[in-house]
Amino acid sequence: MKNIFFKLFTFLLFTLSANSSEFDVKAFGTLGGVYNDNSDYIYRKDIFQKDGSSDDLSFKTDTVVGLQTTLHVNENFSALLQGIANNDYDDKVRAKIDWGYLKYDSNENITLKFGRIRTPYYKNSENLNIGYSNLMIRESVEVYGQVPFSSYNGVEITYSNIIGTYFYTIQGGYGREELTVPNHSLNQEANVNIDDLYAINLTFGTTALQTRVTYINADITAVNQSLNQLFAGLRAFGLDELADQYEHKNKQSEYLGFGIFLDYKNILFSSEYGQRRLNSFSRDLHGYYATVGYSFHKLIPFITYAKSEMDNVTYGANTVSPILNNLLRSQNTAQSSKTVGIKYYLNENFDIKFQYENIIPKGDFGSYHLSSLQKPQELNVFSFALDFVF
Repeated sequence: MKNIFFKLFTFLLFTLSANSSEFDVKAFGTLGGVYNDNSDYIYRKDIFQKDGSSDDLSFKTDTVVGLQTTLHVNENFSALLQGIANNDYDDKVRAKIDWGYLKYDSNENITLKFGRIRTPYYKNSENLNIGYSNLMIRESVEVYGQVPFSSYNGVEITYSNIIGTYFYTIQGGYGREELTVPNHSLNQEANVNIDDLYAINLTFGTTALQTRVTYINADITAVNQSLNQLFAGLRAFGLDELADQYEHKNKQSEYLGFGIFLDYKNILFSSEYGQRRLNSFSRDLHGYYATVGYSFHKLIPFITYAKSEMDNVTYGANTVSPILNNLLRSQNTAQSSKTVGIKYYLNENFDIKFQYENIIPKGDFGSYHLSSLQKPQELNVFSFALDFVF
C-alpha cells in the first residue's frame, strides 16, 4: 500500500510540476549529542532507534537531516513532500518519506488533504523532526512516546474560522497505517496494522493563549511469530479467556489528548496530557508534561516536569504463563523526569540548545529506555544540539 501510494504521489507531483514552476524547497536538520551516565539503559529519542547513549557520548540519538518540497500549482492546489535521514532500528542511517500530501485550499475556511498525513496527537506533531521550531531538544517522551506512529495514509479535512479575537480549527481525518514496532526489552519486533483510524482535533484560542483537544480511534493488530505461538499455546491448554484478554488482534484502541499553551509577553508555558487505551498486552497508560520558559529575546531558559503512569500495573504480572508475564512486564514505561535547558538563536537559520534531564523510573522494569528487563535505576542525561533551517 505504501509503495502504491508513493508511486502515485510522485507521478502526480511531477505531472503537476510540468504546469508550474512555483517550488519552495526547505532544508532542516539537527546535529545533536547525548550522554547518559547509566550503562544499564540505552537512551534513545524513540523506540525506532537501535542504538543511543549508554554511559557514552552518542551522536545518533538526535542527529537528523531533512528536505521539504512544496509545489504550488495554483491558488487552490498544492503538494508537499518531506523526507528525512537518521539512524534507524538496524543501526544504519537511512532516508525515508516522513509525510506528503496533495492539498486543496478553498482560500476561505476549508482545506482538504490526501496522502500521508501527520496524526494530530500533539501540538508539535508537524514539527517532530524540525528542531529549530521546538523549544526543547526532544519532546517529553512521557506524552510524545505513548503512540509509536506519527503519520497515516488517508484523508483530512480542516475547517477554520474566527470569532472576534478568537480563532478555532477543527480537523477530521480517516485512514490506515502499517509499521514494524520494536520491543527493545525482549529484543523482538511486531508487525502492526492500524485500520479504520478516525482522528479529530479542535484548537481554540488567541495569539497568546491556545487550547486543544484530540481524540483518535482505531482498530489495531500486532503480531509476530513469538506472539502467535504464545497465544496459540494458551488456547491449546484451554486458556481462551486469557488469550482473548491480551492478544492484540483487531482491538479497538483510543487516544485522548489535551493541551494548553501560553505565549504572553516574555513568558512561555506549554502543557499536554495524553491517555491511551489499548486493551491488550500493550497496557493502558497516561502521562503529562509542563514546561515554563522566559524569553530574553534570543536566549530562552526553560524547565520541564513530566510523568507517565500505567493504568494497570504490569511489572507484577503473575499469570500462568511465564512468557506472557515477561511480555507484560516489558510494557511498563512509567517514569518521571525533570529537565532544565536553554535555547539560543544564533540567527534566523541556526540555534543551539543545551539541556539536562533527570529520569526516575517507577516500578520494576520501568522507563522508556530499558534495553532489557532490569530493576529500575536513575538516569542523568546531558544533551546539546545545533539546529538549522534554510
